[in-house]
Amino acid sequence: MPLVPSLFLLFLFICPLAADCQQTSRSLDFYLQAAISNSPLLKDYQNQISSGALDSLLIRAANKPQVLANGQVIVAPLIDGYGYDQAITNGGTYAAMLSVTQPVFTKRILQPEFEASRLSRASIGTHSMLSRLDLERTITQQYLDAYASLAQYQSNLEVYQLYRDQQQLLHDLTAQGLYKETDYLSFLVALQTQEISLGQLSLQFQTGLATLNYLCGIYDTARVILEDPRLEATLPPLRDSSVFFRQFLLDSLTILNGRAQVDARYRPSLNWFANAGLNSSSLSTAYRNFGASAGINLTIPIYDGHQRELQYRKLNFSENTRSGYASFFNRQYDQQTAMLAQQLATTGSLVAQIQSKMDNVKLLTDLDRKLLNTGDVRITDYILALNNYLTISGDLIMARINRWQIINQLNYWHH
Repeated sequence: MPLVPSLFLLFLFICPLAADCQQTSRSLDFYLQAAISNSPLLKDYQNQISSGALDSLLIRAANKPQVLANGQVIVAPLIDGYGYDQAITNGGTYAAMLSVTQPVFTKRILQPEFEASRLSRASIGTHSMLSRLDLERTITQQYLDAYASLAQYQSNLEVYQLYRDQQQLLHDLTAQGLYKETDYLSFLVALQTQEISLGQLSLQFQTGLATLNYLCGIYDTARVILEDPRLEATLPPLRDSSVFFRQFLLDSLTILNGRAQVDARYRPSLNWFANAGLNSSSLSTAYRNFGASAGINLTIPIYDGHQRELQYRKLNFSENTRSGYASFFNRQYDQQTAMLAQQLATTGSLVAQIQSKMDNVKLLTDLDRKLLNTGDVRITDYILALNNYLTISGDLIMARINRWQIINQLNYWHH
């Protein structure tokens, strides 16, 4: 048989997808979970959030009593009457003290610092969520690309099997003179064309699957069949709860808190201190110079060159920038979601139309196959019917894939 070498090569191509080969069925959720679990960027964001949670503890720790041990020995000798003035140095200083200090009445001063820490963690969490959505959209897109190749392969395999089922019968009918030899050769050429297409689609699917594994951080050489994505459009969230608008709100709160931080710097600050130990100017009398002291420090800002007003002006510029970006993004968001919703409605109607046409073409193909067995239809007409079936099947696959791609994009914006 002239087809034996080509069939052997075809087996090498399609064995990873053949029914008798061991296969693993995997869903879109499997790849999404793997990508999220393996993403170093998402782990980085989680570590930043965990690290940011320590900022509040650091602020609290810095405002608890601070205990320090200090030691100092200074010798200022006079040599032949030359040296530091003894009235200033006393000839030396010998100190060993334990000191304690703590700011008090700091609640209103520290509150903006705690709020800044909270807003920073919330901002990191928002960026983490956006990165996760970007990752999910990318993985879903690649899954759909690979699934499209698989669906095209399966459709071509179905047509190829129809050719194979009729090959021996047509060979016998041609030998009996019911069909021309040229028509049978056209049938063999069509069969070989299908073999080539199957090999190309198999490689295309394996490449798409390898790319999917690469994006998800999966090292896997198993034979895999992808499940139907089963994507459904989600309802849009309330504008205020959308993750895409959350950062603008956090930026606004950060600017307001920035004003509070500026104001906090101009509040009077009070701290108490105490120390105890040795503080002497002479070693000979040091045993009598052990003691203790305590006191308070009060600081009241009075004038700093109008720095507060300048800080306010900088914050006003930041708010104007934030407002401009927010307004522009609102228009883009509305335009994008409206366009995708319109495209989704259009592709839904297109899928229904192609499916109806597909049913008619399939019915025509079945009738031609029955007539072919009795010699009541030309082989070229049967080949044409199969080609039409394959074309419509491909159109249906791409329309479904296109619809899922639109849903993927729409669901991305509906978070």
